[in-house]
Amino acid sequence: MCACEDFTDENHVLYEFENLALSANLDKKIDTELSDIMEVIDETKKLTQINLVIVDEIKENLWNMFIIDSLIGNTDRHNGNWGLLVNTKSNQARFSPIYDCGSCLNPMLEDKQIENISEVELKNLAINCYSCIKENVKKINYISYIKSTKNVECNNAINNMYKKINIDIINNFIDKIPSITIVRKEFYKKIIGYRYEILQSAYKKLNNI
Repeated sequence: MCACEDFTDENHVLYEFENLALSANLDKKIDTELSDIMEVIDETKKLTQINLVIVDEIKENLWNMFIIDSLIGNTDRHNGNWGLLVNTKSNQARFSPIYDCGSCLNPMLEDKQIENISEVELKNLAINCYSCIKENVKKINYISYIKSTKNVECNNAINNMYKKINIDIINNFIDKIPSITIVRKEFYKKIIGYRYEILQSAYKKLNNI
């Protein structure tokens, strides 16, 4: 297995999932196909080299991350942008802290472009956002996937993460960021707000509210 750079201190090393997948099967370099990702996670015997015991915990955190990525519109969560953090002394592993979210919130849009975006266009930006994870070779549309409530593990993450998300706290945090313009702050709040409403509707559907 190829370790990446230290993530926190000298006792912890980050193993990106793409390297973990390669070490699990040297003959198969996986893409971001959902079934391939789940297959690697399920191959517990091949993961025991880092003494990983609770495979379900990886899946749970992966789907929790998926929900947050849907909210911020992260289009670049490929297999090198998430992984496991391994304690080199105890050889125990856990899902790593989230990192590399630089492709969220439409970073390539300039303020002048944002000013000219209509409400309809903004809603379309919020809805037409795709994950790196694929299903049947096609990138998953975050919003459509969440609305479908077809995946039990994703549904569990919806229930888990929705209760932890406070949209007012998020909006207040955005308002207090000193280095961005009011135009961009309003854009962030609106696009996250639209996605939050859809997450909320999925939560209500799952819980018959």
